[in-house]
Amino acid sequence: MKPEQILASLSQLDHQKRPVTLWAIVFLSLVCLSLGGMQGWSVYTARAMQLDEAATAASNLASALAEQVSQDLDKVDLTLLDLGERLERESMLGEPAPLDDYLAARLRRLPLLHALAGYDDDGAALLASEGAAVPAATINSHLVQHRYLPAAQLFVGSPLRDAASSQWLLPVSRPLTADDGSFRGVAMALIRIGHLRGLQGMQPGTRGNVVLALESGQLLHTLPRNHDVGRDIRNSTLFAVRRGAGPAGSRIVGPPAGSSEAPTLYSYQNVPGYPLLIAVSRSTDEILARWWDSAYLSTAGVSLLMLIQLWLGVRLYSQISLRDQLEKERRNLQKLLVKKSRSLRQQALRDALTGIANRRQFDTRLVREFDRAMAEGRSLALIILDVDYFKKYNDLYGHPAGDECLKFVAARIHGGRRRSHDLAARLGGEEFAILLPGTGLRGAIAVAEAIRKSVAAHKLTHVPGRAHSVTVSCGVHALVPIEGMVPSELIDAADRALYLAKASGRNRVRAEGSMPPSGVKRLSLVINK
Repeated sequence: MKPEQILASLSQLDHQKRPVTLWAIVFLSLVCLSLGGMQGWSVYTARAMQLDEAATAASNLASALAEQVSQDLDKVDLTLLDLGERLERESMLGEPAPLDDYLAARLRRLPLLHALAGYDDDGAALLASEGAAVPAATINSHLVQHRYLPAAQLFVGSPLRDAASSQWLLPVSRPLTADDGSFRGVAMALIRIGHLRGLQGMQPGTRGNVVLALESGQLLHTLPRNHDVGRDIRNSTLFAVRRGAGPAGSRIVGPPAGSSEAPTLYSYQNVPGYPLLIAVSRSTDEILARWWDSAYLSTAGVSLLMLIQLWLGVRLYSQISLRDQLEKERRNLQKLLVKKSRSLRQQALRDALTGIANRRQFDTRLVREFDRAMAEGRSLALIILDVDYFKKYNDLYGHPAGDECLKFVAARIHGGRRRSHDLAARLGGEEFAILLPGTGLRGAIAVAEAIRKSVAAHKLTHVPGRAHSVTVSCGVHALVPIEGMVPSELIDAADRALYLAKASGRNRVRAEGSMPPSGVKRLSLVINK
């Protein structure tokens, strides 16, 4: 059977098998993709729902805590308001007030209060319950604040630590006014921060935290471990989440760069009516613990089904492996043919000895650039170079040395191009050319002179102990093609200049001259030979 008949027979069989195999593979692929896609979507949506539920729960918790703290502060505010009214009603501003029983009763009724006190506008104590040891700096800061705040506004100060009990206290105050409405002092309460109802017995989780802070950035309380009270946390992740947002919100924040920790869910809520905020944070690892268990179990089941499908696919593949092998070999052969074709095409346009463009590529490019220069009205320059006394050099040192000489000159010419689209070519024998689109005569002469100097400055040693300089003569011409001109005119003009360079002593560049006496053209335009 002839090869063509074998190929035709294989092609026919291949055509008969392809529909069944293709549909089977498509079906199995769709089943596997459907199972994987459904599982992925199910796992993804379950994760999103888990995080949404956790965010909602954290937001509700923060809102509930903020509401409880607000209610406690409302009670303290009412107490201070009542204390101020008593002081004003009994006209006790400026002298001690006999309200010890009243203060004691208030402290018993409201356990979160550590102490109550009143101070005049100079900071002197009007009255004070037991434990009301407030630093002078704290008193002065509250006095200064109330001089500039609207009347009847509660001011929350910075936390301070009680020396006797080591408890953290939060000072809050209300202004005292005289009968004429002038500022006369403050009524102050010291709140036990840890006794606020929202913070008692709270368990945020094994990897969670509850934070109470001033809106100014001072930390007041943390759970489950209370530490760093009073620290400025304005640069913390919590305030970064809150910055530019509303009075409440939730957001998942990734760990710092280089950290292996899981992202954290932050939910915060401003305490209604007061410059405080409550924040709840939980690690997503803890939130997604149950989701991971469910995801692993369901994924394992789906993976088992996909493995079964894969086994069926392998069985199917084993029956068509021969055809696939033939297709693979055919593809490899096609690639090889493409590479060979490309290599042959390049070789057809390259000089085998020097590696630069050959005469065929030069002629084709010259016609194209000539037409382009004529259409655009641009200058086109040509340099023709000839190795001086090359025949004698070749006869003296032999053809291998002559070949090396031509390679060297070709390398200098190729390296002497100023732009990537300038074309360096070997025209034949020891003659070379450089085609310079968009270049005038002055620029072409500069290129030719640089190449001439580069060649002359190099010493070629072909016989031990003896060095020989190789030189080139260059003929240059440039023109702006017009209608009626042909590319051979550029070659003729450059060839005349080359003849002049040879006649005037070699190793030089010339841009004008006449033809040799015989009038015979040394070059002719060759297209597609």
